Amino acid sequence: MNQASQAIMAALDDPDPRRPFTLVKDLIGRQLRRMDPRAEVIPTGFFNHTYAPDMVIRWPQVARTPDRYVYLRTTANPAELHEDITRLQSKDRPMILSLGEIEASASELQPAATEHQALLLDTPAFGELLPTQDTPSIPRLISSSVIEGGRGAFDGPSTARFTNTVATGVAAAREGSAGLTRTALDAVAAQMVPEVADRMTAFMAALWQGGGATLASFPGTLRGSGQLDESTLAYLLSAEEIPDTNFWDRLLRLISLPLLLRTPVRDPDNLQHLMRPAVRHWQSHACKIVPGAPPHAPIGPWRWAVDSGHLVLQTPRFRTYVAQTRKDLEAAETYDEPGLDDVRNRADRFSTPLTSIRMLVTNRRIGYDGRGDNVVHDAQLDGISEALGQAETVIEVDAPTRSGAVLRCSFTHHLASARGARSQVPLDELIGTAARLLYDLTDHEADQLAGLLGPQGQPVSAPWNQPPLFEP
Repeated sequence: MNQASQAIMAALDDPDPRRPFTLVKDLIGRQLRRMDPRAEVIPTGFFNHTYAPDMVIRWPQVARTPDRYVYLRTTANPAELHEDITRLQSKDRPMILSLGEIEASASELQPAATEHQALLLDTPAFGELLPTQDTPSIPRLISSSVIEGGRGAFDGPSTARFTNTVATGVAAAREGSAGLTRTALDAVAAQMVPEVADRMTAFMAALWQGGGATLASFPGTLRGSGQLDESTLAYLLSAEEIPDTNFWDRLLRLISLPLLLRTPVRDPDNLQHLMRPAVRHWQSHACKIVPGAPPHAPIGPWRWAVDSGHLVLQTPRFRTYVAQTRKDLEAAETYDEPGLDDVRNRADRFSTPLTSIRMLVTNRRIGYDGRGDNVVHDAQLDGISEALGQAETVIEVDAPTRSGAVLRCSFTHHLASARGARSQVPLDELIGTAARLLYDLTDHEADQLAGLLGPQGQPVSAPWNQPPLFEP
């Protein structure tokens, strides 16, 4: 008997006759949340009722996932459990948890449970699905998938066999091994409702392609376009860490930035690996730099995360939010603008050309435009600064990028966006240009940013030598 079974049995044996049912429901609710952290488990006022569920499982973050009703049963008699399976509504995909060990093999109840889209578990099976602190991510993924969409009858031994078969098949899919992958796909199709089975199939197909095999040779059938959806991408990002850059490079065509932003993940390790090739290919319109870390859920330094529908790059001192429009980024907060010399030094340090500089002196604005030429080294700027007593601050600049886009960078709001409402800029250019201009980076921060985004800036042509504006 595993630890979960022992805990359930201990709760049922509580000497106070009023407590066991409450203790059992509370214990099972906590264990279900451990199996699937995405789930909300809502207890009802019933226990061992013929028709009313003991609790309801909901997945608010997972699109198109119906609620699942959980029925606790104090019997382990196969005939009584068979009656429960056939009595309950198939459309509710009922989960029946026998608070004991099924008195015969679960295989006897398998046909009825599968036909009625029901999941029958006894306590040893339930315990096999319960992850421990050391449980790898793939068995955790299998457990959460069974809770969400498992069907059929499971006892302890059959649960262990199923978990091992699928985990072995997942590893085989990445290696391009057809036989073990097919065995796992067959097990998934038999023991999960079609929606969840399709998701697991798409997950293994992604591993298959990421490992270098062709989709045409995949030993399963994909329904739909073969593109990943939010739940499948969540499977992939939450799975065992895959640091192979080539793997993520191959999968990039199946994933988009909008898809990632709909995916219920935060900052898993695989997201960090995905973003290495993605920053060169994915595009967006705007980004904003905010000091500090999110107060509600801090992110580790130099990590990518999905936060409230935004892609975020967190550094030790600031975080960068990426969005498709300026309106998606709140720009109410204002910051102190740097001086002209500071901005020119930042641009020069990172070989970032500037074609337009807008400055503020007291309550007067001054614009200096190069009509497409880099103005960072223009001698006229020295003359303007001297004439203004070096009291000017820079409120905005235009910075062209390697791809040909022009970023308008606001020092007042720490906001950068592509000129043109529909213009898009590769993420490495968007984030890199904004961070290097809008923030005074340390050498360590500059090196870390270059490691994440690639080389900074672009070659700058020799300064344009024109006569000074103010002749002596």
